[in-house]
Amino acid sequence: MSNNTTDLSRRNFLKLTACATAVTGISSLFSPAYALNNEKIAKIKLDSIPTDPVEIARSSALVGYAFRYLMSVIDTIHNQDLKNKVLSIYNNTAPTFAFKFADEDLKKAVYSQLKNQNLIDESKTPYDKFLPPFDLSGAAPQPFFSAPGSGYQSHHAYPGGLVTHTAVNVMVTLSLLESYKKFYKYDAIYDEAVAGQLLHDLAKPYVFQWKKDGSSLHEYQIGGTGAHHIFSIAESIHRNLPANVIVAQACAHDHPGSENDEKSVVDYIKAAAVLCQVDPVRMKLLSSDGKHLNTPHRQAGFLVHLGDHDFVLSVPAAKESIAALKKVATDVFGMKNSELDGLRFNSLRNYIGANYSFMRYQNDLSVSSDPYSAAKQAALLCIEK
Repeated sequence: MSNNTTDLSRRNFLKLTACATAVTGISSLFSPAYALNNEKIAKIKLDSIPTDPVEIARSSALVGYAFRYLMSVIDTIHNQDLKNKVLSIYNNTAPTFAFKFADEDLKKAVYSQLKNQNLIDESKTPYDKFLPPFDLSGAAPQPFFSAPGSGYQSHHAYPGGLVTHTAVNVMVTLSLLESYKKFYKYDAIYDEAVAGQLLHDLAKPYVFQWKKDGSSLHEYQIGGTGAHHIFSIAESIHRNLPANVIVAQACAHDHPGSENDEKSVVDYIKAAAVLCQVDPVRMKLLSSDGKHLNTPHRQAGFLVHLGDHDFVLSVPAAKESIAALKKVATDVFGMKNSELDGLRFNSLRNYIGANYSFMRYQNDLSVSSDPYSAAKQAALLCIEK
């Protein structure tokens, strides 16, 4: 691993961004620049906020900046085939693994297999809910860049939140790789760790599709975790990504550092394999007994797991921001309490989230001697009264 691969200094980042943008043709999708100053936030009237989440994300300089960063990191993947596959997923988020479930008999059989292996709880994830809707024509449910970072009551739940969440996690993973190289004098497996992190939430555009009221679909559980994680692993299996990358990706929600934690990762992989109707042992995703990961454990999975911890701060940051925004919505923008769970308030929070971020919003509140005034001021930087 060369220095110019992992050194994402400002100068190198801009060079990589220019290269990736030229390759993928995304230069016309987003606002051209982003910086932490108020002039870069497009102020808009409340009733003029777009109802289309794709339009909100596309108009956000923050989302554009984060997306270009991700493109630049994809461009550093050494293996060309792996790079192309990661890029193809970012360019088309259609859940290709799910198309076969247009066959209702197969869908029922797979659901039964998940139940029989204790990988799905019918009381929590009923049959008619375990797969979100998908378009058999192959159309993506939405672009990668417009998806929220998690469920609507959780972190980065705004258009483009997936991009900002993933960008932070990828940068943390790169920092870990560079730290190990600097202090311990060895190169971890760069492509596995970086690709695993880039792909760890690839199914969120499918799971968290936007609804007409400006919120996103509810997520159910499979394999003991949020279904998006299992669908992400299944999509990587279906698109024939390397086994080591898939295992690294699967470790995002847990790690093989203890017997119980390893069992969780094994269950994630088993559930995804059932969805894809493949043998995880034959694919070298699990050991020969089908109960463990292959050993010695590769470090990429641990790095992906460590990198995927933005949620520790971003979940409470989102909850506190949204609570403050509800008070601002009624006091400053004259919303009725009945509107706080509908399109009008959701449009407000989506626009502020995408352009200002809940992370920055909550930080404003936390460092201010008057949090309510800070909440109003931040909102008025984005929305005209």
